[in-house]
Parts: sequence; C-alpha cells; structure tokens
Amino acid sequence: MTPDRLYTARDMAKIGCDDCKGCSYCCQEMGESVVLTPFDICELTQHLGRSFDELMEDKIELYMTDGMVLPNLKMSGETKAYGSKEVCGFLNEEGRCSIHAFRPGLCRLFPLGRNYEIKQMETEDGIKEIKGFQYFIVKDSCPNLNGTKVKIEKWLGIPNLKKNEEFITTWHYFCKDFQEEIQELLKAGEDDKVKKINLSMLELFYRKPYEKERDFYEQFEERMKVFD
Repeated sequence: MTPDRLYTARDMAKIGCDDCKGCSYCCQEMGESVVLTPFDICELTQHLGRSFDELMEDKIELYMTDGMVLPNLKMSGETKAYGSKEVCGFLNEEGRCSIHAFRPGLCRLFPLGRNYEIKQMETEDGIKEIKGFQYFIVKDSCPNLNGTKVKIEKWLGIPNLKKNEEFITTWHYFCKDFQEEIQELLKAGEDDKVKKINLSMLELFYRKPYEKERDFYEQFEERMKVFD
C-alpha cells in the first residue's frame, strides 16, 4: 500500500497526541513487532547497566523472521495493573514508559512508519544508487491523535538524527541482504550454517558491549567491516 504522503524529518506532521496522557495503547499487545536495532540495545544496556544476556532474562527475547534471528521487546503476561493483557515489560503501573528517555527507535517512531527507497543518481563515474527512506503516518494506528502538527525530528528526539538515519538505512538493507542469503542457504539445506551465522551476527552486533566512551556509529561501522 502506497502512503498518502511522505515526510522528511524537517517536515511538520499531524502526529500530536497530547503527550499520551491516559493512554498506553502502543505499549500493549504488540507481539514481536518492536524489533530492536544494535543502537537500541546499546542505549538499553548502557542506561540500565544491564548486559544483553541480563535483559534476555525478562525484558527482551529473540524472534526469527525470514530466517534471521533478532531481539525484540518482550510483552509480559498477566499483571496486576493490566490483567490478562500482554504489555511491554518497561510499562509501569501508571501506564507510563519507564525508559522513555532512551526508548527504542520503533517506539519513538510510532505512529509513523518508514518508506525505504533506492534512487539512482547520475554522476561523473556513472549511475550511483542512493539508499534512504522517508516517513509516513500509519493510518488508524493511534486512537489518541489530535491533529496537532509536530516537527518529526522533534517528535523522534534523537541526538544527531542525520547520523541515526544513515545507520537505520544501512541496518535495514543489511538485514534485507542477510535474510536473502539465509533463505538461499535454507533452500540448500544448510541449516547448521544458518544457525552459525545468526549466532555470529547476534554476538557481533548485540551481545558484544559497545564502549560508552566512544561514538556508537563509529563502533557500528567497524563491526560492519568485520562482518563483511
């Protein structure tokens, strides 16, 4: 489905929701949809002082999609505050996010989505492919939208957003290529090899701690070169 309109981070969009007052809709019954990027895990581990393996005990879990194993936020079972509804493990009894300042990218994005595209640009050296994405409003995703316009970069609230968008683009196409490679291996009956490269990917990009004193994006680029 083609979005009605696409936006850049500098655009204003009608995504205001009165600071989610009295609402935690997007934190409930989300299944395995809140997939975490290496940047998300870096933020969670460093701010919470817990390792990836420690977060696996109660806050995150592994999920396989198209043969690729990735971590996502874990929805907890029955609770005193929410009954039988599955809710994010970081949602407190007041219906507020306990990690709001360093919440994952998909949580920041809601109710927006990303429309990825590859453009071709003519240069002196020939045709060059430019990968990127734009934002769009996901219809009927949030019951609390009030039509107030908000600048998207303010809504996201991510420092050095341009660098983050470059990372998101790189990671998106890395996962896309990774999944295609895995599908070919599965068709060839190379299940053990699929398991091995999934474990290697998880170890390099997620389990191995990122140095707090260094820029995340530099460390990510170094790891990309190692994995290649």
